[in-house]
Amino acid sequence: MAIDLVSGGTFEDMPTARPERSGLVSERQRDLVEALETLFLEEGFRDVTVDELAARLKCSKRTLYELAPSKQELFLFIVERWLHRIRHLGWAGALEHDDPEKRIVAYLDPGVTQSRPASRRFLQDMRSYRPALALLESHQRERTGVLRDIVEDGMRRGRFRRLHAALVAEVFQAAVGRLNEPDFLETAGISFSDGFSELYELFLNGLFSQPSPP
Repeated sequence: MAIDLVSGGTFEDMPTARPERSGLVSERQRDLVEALETLFLEEGFRDVTVDELAARLKCSKRTLYELAPSKQELFLFIVERWLHRIRHLGWAGALEHDDPEKRIVAYLDPGVTQSRPASRRFLQDMRSYRPALALLESHQRERTGVLRDIVEDGMRRGRFRRLHAALVAEVFQAAVGRLNEPDFLETAGISFSDGFSELYELFLNGLFSQPSPP
């Protein structure tokens, strides 16, 4: 779903996480979720049991089950939270700027900074677990729509080269999808965060640079 930044959206317009998971009632819960996210981003979820999670996080299994009813649901909770944070930070950053170039930099930057902790194992588990992959695909569709809106605005103002905005957004998100494939990262010999940074620079330079004279 595209979000029209040009017409002046608000934070209330932005899709949020499922209501039953949107709030953590205590500081202890928040700390626990932060630790759980760190663990999953580093190691994925398939090779760890709930017993091991509880032991490593120094909590009871009951405490974990208060967050979600199974290990798989805990992983989905973390994936959803992580993706939602990327979207929210990008949205908030974009709304701080009127200039299309600054807006697009602010919108894309959280995709780089928030993805640095993501290991290949996490990406592999996310892509191989269909419910998590569905969250990722929905996230990428939304990011593509907002990116298209920003690019179209920059073109209307004469700040960006005249390109097909939907194609620009789709190509960028398709490249991000490729970076989400652990096999590609291994073949290319690059981490996800470094690959995203390289793609980010390629995209921005290709979009903003003026064509060379004939």
